[in-house]
Amino acid sequence: MLPTATQVALVVALAVAFVSIWYFEGRGRWRSLVSDRFIRGVPWGTFVVVGIVVAFYLFAQGGLRNWDSPVIYPFVTWSYLYPTGLLTAGIAHGSPAHIISNMTATLALAPIAEYAWGHYAPSRRDEYARPAEGVLANPWVRAVVVFPAVLLAAAFLTSFFSLGPGLGFSGAVFAIAGFAVVNYPVSTVIAVVVGGVLRTLYTAFATPIVHATVESGAPSPPAWAGIGFQAHMLGFLLGVVAGAALLWWRDRQPSAERVFFGTFLLAIAQTLWLVVWVDGEVYTLYRGAGVAFVALLTMAVTVAAAGSRKPLPRPFSEFGWVPSRRQLALVWLGVLSFLSAGTIAGLAVEGDPLWWAAGILVPLAVLSIPAVVALLPERWLGGPTSGRQAGVVIVVVVTLAVALPSIPLGLLTVDADSAPDTDGVDVRDYHVTYAENATPGQASLIDWGNETTSNNQTGVIMVSDAREMWTIGTRGAVLEHDGNDTIVVGGVGWREEIEVNRTGWDVVGNDSAYAVDLTVDGETTRSFATEPKRATARIDNRTVAVAPRPDGFEILAFHDDERAGTAMMPPVNESVRIDGVRFETRPGEDGDRLVATRGGTEIQVAERESYA
Repeated sequence: MLPTATQVALVVALAVAFVSIWYFEGRGRWRSLVSDRFIRGVPWGTFVVVGIVVAFYLFAQGGLRNWDSPVIYPFVTWSYLYPTGLLTAGIAHGSPAHIISNMTATLALAPIAEYAWGHYAPSRRDEYARPAEGVLANPWVRAVVVFPAVLLAAAFLTSFFSLGPGLGFSGAVFAIAGFAVVNYPVSTVIAVVVGGVLRTLYTAFATPIVHATVESGAPSPPAWAGIGFQAHMLGFLLGVVAGAALLWWRDRQPSAERVFFGTFLLAIAQTLWLVVWVDGEVYTLYRGAGVAFVALLTMAVTVAAAGSRKPLPRPFSEFGWVPSRRQLALVWLGVLSFLSAGTIAGLAVEGDPLWWAAGILVPLAVLSIPAVVALLPERWLGGPTSGRQAGVVIVVVVTLAVALPSIPLGLLTVDADSAPDTDGVDVRDYHVTYAENATPGQASLIDWGNETTSNNQTGVIMVSDAREMWTIGTRGAVLEHDGNDTIVVGGVGWREEIEVNRTGWDVVGNDSAYAVDLTVDGETTRSFATEPKRATARIDNRTVAVAPRPDGFEILAFHDDERAGTAMMPPVNESVRIDGVRFETRPGEDGDRLVATRGGTEIQVAERESYA
C-alpha cells in the first residue's frame, strides 16, 4: 500500500529536523561519545534483542499476515507443566499496541544499559576498574551474544515467576530500566520521555488521521487491572541487583542524590506503585500503599547503588558486655520463625487455606532482612558489613519476596474433563465452548487444605489439557455488548479462527433469552442457549416466554400458567396468533420489538438485542 501524503510529509519533516541538528551541532560529539563504548557507535545488542522479539511476533505468532490478531494462547505461562509457555511468554505479545509499547521502551532504555556494559573489555585507561578476560574481551561477543542473552534471560525469569499467566517483554524492559537507573539515573529518566516520543512518532505514522465518535464501550475491568505489576516489579529489582553488581565489580559509586531521584521518578512514572487485588468482579487498587512502598524501596536501591562503603556501626559498642550482632540476629530470627510456625499451625487447626499465610509470611520475611545481613560471614563480604552491602541484601530479599509467592500459583494442572458441559468445537488440542457460571478447571498440584470458593466465569471458555490452559476467551458481558468476536487459537506454524456470534431478545422484566454460536471453517455449532425467559407483562391472564431454537426464536404462550401454544418468532412486520393473542414483530429505533395484542390491549413482550 502506498504511503499517504500525510505520512510522506511527516517523514520529510522529521528527517529535515533531526538531520539538521545532527549536521550542525552534534555529529562529531555524539559519535565520539558512543564510539568509546559501542562498536562503530551502534548499540548492536539492543537491535538484536528487538529483532528477535519482533521476528517472533511476525513469524511464530503470525503477525506478518495477521498484524492485529496474533496467535497468543500457546505462548502464555499457563503452568510450570507447560514448558512452551515458560520459554516463549517473555518474548510473545498480545497485540500491536503491546509489542510497540515494549519495543519503543526497549529502544529508548536498552542503549543506556548496553552503554554501561560496553562492547569493549574494561580497561584501566577509563572508568572501569577490572578488565575482562577471555571470550568476554571480544567486542562482538559482548555486543551480540552476552548482552542480548542477559536481556532474554531477564524475560524468561520474569515470565517464570509471574503471578499468574504472563505474556510480554515488559518484565525485561523493567529489568533494563532498573539496571540503567543505578548506573545513569538522569539519562534513564530522559529515556522514559524518549520512549513516549517514539510511541507517538510510530502512531503518528501508522495512523496519521483518526476519526472517532462519542460511544460507550463494552463492560471491562479497569485498565490498570490488566497490568502485570508483579512481573514489572520483579524485573526492576533484578535489574537493580545486576546494576549494583556491575558498579561493585567496576568500583564505581554514582551520586546518591541522582540515584534516589532518578529511581523515584522512574518508579512513579512507570507505575511501579501499582498494587492490585482482585476479588471476583471487584478490583482494588492500593495506590497510597504502593507509593509508600516505592518511596521505601527507592531508599534501599539508593543505598545498594551509592551507599557508604564504611562498615555498619556495631550495636551498643559503647557498653560493656552485650550480645553480639549475630546473637541478636539469631534471637530475632527465632521470634519470626515462632510467629511463622504459629501462623501456619493456626490456619491448619482452623481449616483455613494455607495460602492465606502469604499475607503474614511475606512481611515477616521482610522484617528478617536485618538479621540476614548480620548473619552473613564477613569473609564473604571482605570484611565488616558496609551500608552498600546491606542495601544490596535488602534489595535481594525484597526480590525473593516478590518472586517466590508466584511458585505455588504456577503449579497448576487441567483435567481433560474440566470443560463445561455445553456443546463446543474442537480445534486440535483446544476445546472452545460457551457457558454461564462455569467453575474454573485449573487445580493446584499442592493440597492447600480447604478449597477456596472459585470465581465462576461466564463467556467463551477455552480449555487445553495439553497446555494446562483453562481461560476466558471473551467475557460474557463483552459479547453481550458487541454481539460477536473472533477467537484465534493455534501453535507454532498454524492458526485457526473461531467466529463467536450471539443473538437474543431482551424479555420484559426478565433476563435475555439468547444463544451463542461458534463457527469454524464454515461449520456452525450451537454452543449455548438459555432456558425460556418469561415476561412479567400479562394480557388477559396470559403470559409469554421467549426461547432460543436452532433455527431462530420461539414464542411460548401461557394461559392461567398452563401452556396454550407455541409459534416461531415472526419476521418484521408479520404476525402470528396463539390462543387468541396476536404477536407481531415491529421495527423500532433501538431494535425490533415483539408486541402482543388482544381485545384492544397491547403490551410489549421483548426487544431484539442490539450490539455495538
